[in-house]
Amino acid sequence: MPAHLTIHCPKCPSDEVEARLTPPEDASSPVAAFVCRLCGHRWHPGELPHLLAPDYDQAYGTAPTLTEEELTLAMWAEGINLRAQAARDGHGPAVDHGGYRLFYLRQAAYLDRAAHAMQVAAHGGLIDPEHAADAADAAVMAADLLLHLDLDLDQVHVEGLLGADAPQWQSPEGLRGYVRQEYTAWQEWESAVRRSRRQP
Repeated sequence: MPAHLTIHCPKCPSDEVEARLTPPEDASSPVAAFVCRLCGHRWHPGELPHLLAPDYDQAYGTAPTLTEEELTLAMWAEGINLRAQAARDGHGPAVDHGGYRLFYLRQAAYLDRAAHAMQVAAHGGLIDPEHAADAADAAVMAADLLLHLDLDLDQVHVEGLLGADAPQWQSPEGLRGYVRQEYTAWQEWESAVRRSRRQP
């Protein structure tokens, strides 16, 4: 996972931020200000949030569309339920902890992406801000569920740079950042597996 700070605008949910450099004669700081490309807000480097997590493009740039992922999750949930029922009837095992965890990871990532899109739309006046707030609450709840599942499983499935017990995840923004960290790590693992299968 890339070890860098994700910079979010303090006025809107955008992470499309550019650094405005100081003139060469001013050596006090290489960055004079940050500017949000979405809303134009400008702020100083001292206000930089200290959240180490991939941004939305890095975490979800190659992810399926939200519509595709919604369908996948619905089918997956049905499969989990069918296997659980079969296990209760003595016809094979239920989904193991790793399978459940991956489902919760992808569900949390889906809700994080959807909430981010709605927050940006609300900022642009395209949807009711209350709907965006509800989506953000759902994303935080799903992220919290994933994090506590990882803690309950002694973090055996955690692949990101920081563990589920890291203090930086203890906020709504931090919880959603944890999802992006783990989704990025899972995608990197998936890519490595696909590359290894293609090799002779």
